[in-house]
Amino acid sequence: MICEIAGYERKRSVRTKNQEKEAGLRTSASLISLCLDTDGKEGESGKLYHLCDEHPIVFSSLFRAVNQMEELYDACLFPQACAELRSFPGDRRTEKPVSEVSSDESLPESNEVRETGMLRQLLQRRGAKATFWIRIMYCQHASWQGEVTWVEQQKKEYFRSTLELLHLIDSALCAEDTRNVRGKI
Repeated sequence: MICEIAGYERKRSVRTKNQEKEAGLRTSASLISLCLDTDGKEGESGKLYHLCDEHPIVFSSLFRAVNQMEELYDACLFPQACAELRSFPGDRRTEKPVSEVSSDESLPESNEVRETGMLRQLLQRRGAKATFWIRIMYCQHASWQGEVTWVEQQKKEYFRSTLELLHLIDSALCAEDTRNVRGKI
């Protein structure tokens, strides 16, 4: 469709098949499987699974999990960081250089089949206590926006900030604890 606006012609954008594949892989690049194994007084512990890393990333608290997710997203360059983290001098997290990945390396067409298989494996991972699939869609105002799916209950919620994401995970864990206590009575 061509329309004229103030003497300019504008064409409706039509996505090609390659653009559709690229968009699909980019959204799957932001998908993380958060598998919680224990929920104790010291905090929640478990593993993170992501397409950028074949091995699980072990965490000992939700705060540490969020930090590790941030490092993964920075390494994959998606979603693009919207702010630079500030810290006290000598903080080990800010001293690490972020590995640069060119756009050709981030979405190789020859690895499309491997990516699909890795995505299937990622979605099959489960935690002993709970599993959450987290898909980051945007990074605005120095916080993530996206969706979280509580796999065991098949519930999906959208979140507007990282704090809201943590609140949703915490409320799911409290609901699971309440359900377990009622089952024992």
